[in-house]
This record gives sequence, structure tokens and C-alpha cells, in this order.
Amino acid sequence: MIPTYSSDKTIKKGIVVNHLEQLNEYDFTMPHRHDYFEFFYFTSGGGTHSIDFKEFEIHDNSVHIVAPGQVHQMNRALDSEGYVVLFELSALNPPSVIESFLFEHICMSAEELSPTFRFDERLMQPLNDRIKHIYESYKRSALLDQLRLVNEMQLFCLSCMEEAGELDSPVDSDYLKFRRFLNSNFKVYKKVKDYAEKMNLTERALNDLVKHNSGKSVSEVIYRQIVMEAKRLLRTGISIKESAYALNFEDPAHFSKFFKNKTGMSPSDFQNYT
Repeated sequence: MIPTYSSDKTIKKGIVVNHLEQLNEYDFTMPHRHDYFEFFYFTSGGGTHSIDFKEFEIHDNSVHIVAPGQVHQMNRALDSEGYVVLFELSALNPPSVIESFLFEHICMSAEELSPTFRFDERLMQPLNDRIKHIYESYKRSALLDQLRLVNEMQLFCLSCMEEAGELDSPVDSDYLKFRRFLNSNFKVYKKVKDYAEKMNLTERALNDLVKHNSGKSVSEVIYRQIVMEAKRLLRTGISIKESAYALNFEDPAHFSKFFKNKTGMSPSDFQNYT
């Protein structure tokens, strides 16, 4: 069974900043998930990091971001070094730049945008300095330092956005609105017409918007979101029936048929697959 760690127990003050070797609240070598964000910055890499069933190499001068609900496990080299920031968006006020960055690059889907960034050598020292400032601000814990921490996090995220090329090609605001609504409501609404109505668009206009920004149809984006959450639920150890009901499928048999149609595997085969 995959455990879920809560911010109530792990994050005492809304945010935690530590060296990687100090991250000992849980066994990160085993599959697990959280109800908060984890922001890893590796100054020295080595090993692998699995995020939502995709494996990524841990490189020097790289960032890995894990969103709430994502299943992940890390097998990093013993000599790898860096920092980890655990936080809830509510702890970062104002969260504007950070929220935009996290949502556009992580919450949308690991299948569309990678949750990892590898930085050019020219950015290494500035980023190292910035993450050290974040760590020092956290350790001081003063109000002024908390504000500085937020500022440093925003600057860090901007560096990630620049490296990813997002500053030159920002995501369409209407598409972001659709993805935010989908992210919060995919368990309830599964039809294109539902999202079109909520967006005050025709189904054709919404499909054109989504196709232009993602290269996929609205229904495909909806189904990918449902399938990813289904995979997470099935790996937590709950039954297929419970997974179906958690995703608001009235009939578990319909859920099983849907899952196999989209993945090529039955839910039970996926649960047993390593």
C-alpha cells in the first residue's frame, strides 16, 4: 500500500527547507505521495527519481518538482547533494509567480510537461546562491526573512521558467483556466459539454483552444487526467471497486472497461505490474 503523507505532520510552519540528507521524516526510496509540494534542487546528482510511474535521472544542477497527489520514489546516489523545499501554496503569500509556474509545469500533467529541469552551467552559481538564501531565510524564521524566502522562491521559479522557454511562449490564459477547472473537477465532470458550459464556450471552440495549446482533443485531455488518478489510486492498495467509486464511476465494470481501453491493461494487471 502506498502511504500518503500529510502537511499537518510533516510541515509544521507551512514550509520546510532542508539539505537532502536531512530529509528523514519518511522513507523516500519507497513509493509514496503527499498533500503538499516538494521542490528538489540537486547541486550534485546521481541515481533516479520516479514521478507518476515515469523514471527520471538525477543530474547535477537540476530541479525535480512533485505536486500534491503524485506518486513518487527516489533512489539517489549516496554522494548526491542538494536541498528540498516542502510547502503548501497557502504558506507562500503572495503565491502569484510560484503558483503560475507550478500549475503550468507540474499540475497540468507530467505527460505534457516534464517535472524536471536541468540548468546550463552559466546558471549554476546564481541558482546555488539563491537556494542557499532560501535555506538561510527559513532557518532564521523571522517575518522579514519569510517575505524574502517568498521572493527568492519566485526568482528561482522564474529561472526555471526561463530555462524551460516559458517566458518566451506563455501558456494561453483561457487554456490555463480550463486546466485549473479540470484539475479540480475531473472526478465529477467527464464530458466535453460540461467543460464547454463552464467555460462559456461552444464544444468546438473549446476543442480548438485545447488542441492549439496541447495538441490533443478535450476528451483526450480529460481521459488522461482520469487515467493518471486511477493509476495513483490503484497503486495505493485500495480495491478496484473503491477506485471506481472514488472517481465517480457508478459501475466498477464500466471503470475496468474504461481503464483497459485507455491503457491496454486491466486494473488488476496494473496493480500487479512492477
